Amino acid sequence: MTKKRVFIVDEHISSKQNGVGTYMQCLLNCMEGLDVEVNFLSFNSEEKDFCFYKRNGYNHYCFPICNGGRMLESGGLCWPVLKMYVVDNEENVFIVNHSPCVEFLKSLRELYKKSRIVFTIHDQGWTASLMGDKKRLREVISQSYPRKKLYETELFCKRYFRQERRMYQIADEIICLSKSTKDLLCDTYKISREKIHLIPNGYTGTHSQCALTIRQQLRKELGIEQDEQVLLFVGRTVKATGIDDLLMAFENLWKQNNRLHLVIAGEVFRLNDFTKLTPYSATHITYTGLISQEQLKKWYVAADIGVLPSYTEQCSYTGMEMMANNLLIVTTDGNGLTEMFRHEYNALIAQIKPNFSENLEQTLWVALNLDEGMRASICHNAGRVLQMRYSLSCMREGYRKLLNRGSNFRLYKSHY
Repeated sequence: MTKKRVFIVDEHISSKQNGVGTYMQCLLNCMEGLDVEVNFLSFNSEEKDFCFYKRNGYNHYCFPICNGGRMLESGGLCWPVLKMYVVDNEENVFIVNHSPCVEFLKSLRELYKKSRIVFTIHDQGWTASLMGDKKRLREVISQSYPRKKLYETELFCKRYFRQERRMYQIADEIICLSKSTKDLLCDTYKISREKIHLIPNGYTGTHSQCALTIRQQLRKELGIEQDEQVLLFVGRTVKATGIDDLLMAFENLWKQNNRLHLVIAGEVFRLNDFTKLTPYSATHITYTGLISQEQLKKWYVAADIGVLPSYTEQCSYTGMEMMANNLLIVTTDGNGLTEMFRHEYNALIAQIKPNFSENLEQTLWVALNLDEGMRASICHNAGRVLQMRYSLSCMREGYRKLLNRGSNFRLYKSHY
């Protein structure tokens, strides 16, 4: 049997700024255990000219910024160059990781008719605007325009939904990181269940439980008092991640206990809005801005509680990092998160409805006052879940099954 040739498609500008970049590295590690030829296609790379080289056993194809950086809209001048190096055949598997990219997928399909195209869903455009509310999404896409007036946000979601459905139709197969997304594709996007694979993220980091003396040293280095309880948030500071609700909850908790400290690790765009939400507790909130993984690791060690207050997630790397670092996790019943966490088993869960900030405040209060036995049990279970469900070997096995599926994918190919 001819060896499969896997082409991992990367849009460098965006992947270096978000979790897709982490996924790319994890995917490369995942491929090491499979009998495949690995090729990395980096579009909008930092190279000034196209270059091809081999490194760490992979073939790298690096395309410079072209088409004004709008590579995903068409591919532009990249296609003729790619065709010179990559011949279309049935052993090719292109794994695309960025969205929206309807025109890119159409061009790829036209040029590589024999090859398989796999699209991985890392995010969906409507989730941030509608705060992950799937019921609201169904209402929006069912409304006709212009017979019924749609607000600008709703129009954006409706248009984005159509683009996403088109991408899913063009792709031969789709990878979902969570069951909730897989169900949504079948029920709302009307995509055949047969072409969807459920392959959660795999965690490649280390499991850590530092000694008390190291924790004390790091707290001193980071400017945290030894008797303070530290809550850690890691991620984008947009409303869909629940940052506003967390700040309101922290403000009320701090009024009851001024030995609390909140750390926001991530780039901050709305600092003025955040300070208005926390007039009393603002001096006990640290905004780190963008930091290195090495610096983030220090905060994981120094913290007591990891807070993941998102309205929706696909498969949270942050959640995995918190589990690996033995943090007590407070999260939500948002899309994708209830698959990773179970209340009082490996996390404490705050319900989003009817009043999220109040529910989050109450759940955080419970976490802050949890007895040591219960806390140790929850953290232990979180580590077990990470090893059993989200290991690199689990992810590798999912890709093994996908790549070995053979030519049956042609049964599900959609024509455009």
